[in-house]
Amino acid sequence: MKKWAKEEDEKYSLLYKNNYPIGAPMRLIKLFNIDKNKKCIDLGCGRASLSKYFSKYTGIDVSAFIVKQNQSTRTGLFLHQSLDNLYEITEAYDVAICSDVMEHIPEDEIHNVLKSISSLNVQNYYFAISTRKSVFLDMNGNHLHLSVLTASEWINHLSNYFKVIEKEIKPTLLSVTCIALPSNI
Repeated sequence: MKKWAKEEDEKYSLLYKNNYPIGAPMRLIKLFNIDKNKKCIDLGCGRASLSKYFSKYTGIDVSAFIVKQNQSTRTGLFLHQSLDNLYEITEAYDVAICSDVMEHIPEDEIHNVLKSISSLNVQNYYFAISTRKSVFLDMNGNHLHLSVLTASEWINHLSNYFKVIEKEIKPTLLSVTCIALPSNI
């Protein structure tokens, strides 16, 4: 793992140990009417709340602590991994969900992460990205969102690797469904 990913692992493992709240990935399920019978890879799964929804589920998270906890309490496959290095995952998925994750990626790593995500063998991608400073702080009082960008800026980043099919823009949240561009498949 790169230095930034190791720092995020340490930060989020500590936050999860102290009951860090999670976002609402089920909002994406309802917004885009995602079928629970699809095979899902959850990118930045946190406490893996979606593992209860999908019958075929893989969760990936940078926090070693939460991955270990999920492995003992949830159903599915759980991998401790940074999202900038997904190239070895060759299994096919119907759905990739990345909810409340991209804003936690350093700005200079956004393209590496999106390139890696787009390399997965996935039919449909769903992103929910916050466009504001984080409400919660880390244990040192720092904001957790490392990339606070506008919805338009996020769409520009996504458009380098994905074709955006549908989007919903709210004052502090961008939700999109997309497919990987052919050059990334």
